[in-house]
Amino acid sequence: MPQWHGWEKSAYEASIATCQRFADRIAEIYRDGDIIWVNDYHLMLLPKLIRERLPNAHIGFFLHIPFPSSEIFRCLHVRRELLEGMLGADVVGLQTFSYKRHFVHTAKRVLGVTGSPSGLILEDGRHVVVGQYAMGLDPAGVEEKWSNASVGELIEFLNDKYAGKYLLVGRDKLDHVKGVRQKLLGYETFLSENPEFVSKTVLIQIALTTAEHNELQVQVMDVVNRINSKFGTIEHQPVVFFHKDIPYSHYLALLSSADAMMITSLRDGMNLTSHEYVLCQREKNSPLILSEFVGTYGAFNGGALCVNPMDTKAISRAIYDALTMNPEEKQYRWNLLHRQVLTNSATSFVSSFVSDIESAHAQAARSSSTSPALV
Repeated sequence: MPQWHGWEKSAYEASIATCQRFADRIAEIYRDGDIIWVNDYHLMLLPKLIRERLPNAHIGFFLHIPFPSSEIFRCLHVRRELLEGMLGADVVGLQTFSYKRHFVHTAKRVLGVTGSPSGLILEDGRHVVVGQYAMGLDPAGVEEKWSNASVGELIEFLNDKYAGKYLLVGRDKLDHVKGVRQKLLGYETFLSENPEFVSKTVLIQIALTTAEHNELQVQVMDVVNRINSKFGTIEHQPVVFFHKDIPYSHYLALLSSADAMMITSLRDGMNLTSHEYVLCQREKNSPLILSEFVGTYGAFNGGALCVNPMDTKAISRAIYDALTMNPEEKQYRWNLLHRQVLTNSATSFVSSFVSDIESAHAQAARSSSTSPALV
């Protein structure tokens, strides 16, 4: 069930005021032919406000987080307002097919709009395209940073420091949906079930600070301390936990040195950390352990070792499979992942989304001009 934190009218009013300021400023600087691209949940109300000021503008809205199922979204007080805000756009973009399906189903149930092969038809007859767009990163940019001499030196340092050991890595925000605690519980199960790996496996977890309450940090640290107390020695620490970020060069070196990376989010968008990991693994081809609840799962299925993060035994099996995988399978899986990373780049994401905004707007204009006049 969704957690109830109370209704904060002032917070919603502040959100409206912020979006209105955005809309007013956009209307001031807008020129015919401009494309207006609104990003993420903070500005879900904005497309409608822009449409009211600029009826003929090219508008796209892209949501960078998962869109929940209808049963969850319909619990919101302002569900109608948020949906109507998003549908002020010509194109509403989501990261995966399932998020797209959730949005279309929710809009039809809450607003009573009609579905179409490419999106939704509103009560006023306007057509909104609803599409899925796989976000990516700039592979050339990551590779350029990876080629820096300082990264190579750090890779050598890590290889020397953890020589003879298997290195698992993770980098996540320390909030409930990122599944850091579930990852640690799965790792604990792995060490319990495979005592031969206890003295030669290390998990390095980077946990980025968030605005979440300290309760989760306490729960996570309880597991970290239990693992290190139960399986650690004066010579060996099974979990190295950093509750802070590290320099990007260190991060790339860590990804490059890993024998497996673990992403165990309970719910997540595309998680471009997995893309960075694949690019850094061109030499080792180490496996990726990926939650099936991550947006990247659909594209990476077949290349990654996919797990249900709530199943600690499944995580344990995935770790074992990753650390015992033969070189041929590693290379095969990495090639699949690498192909997806290059195909779903930031450039292809932007070009496809902008192209769809233009074509959707042109189609709407043609439909409007050919509609019969009401008498």
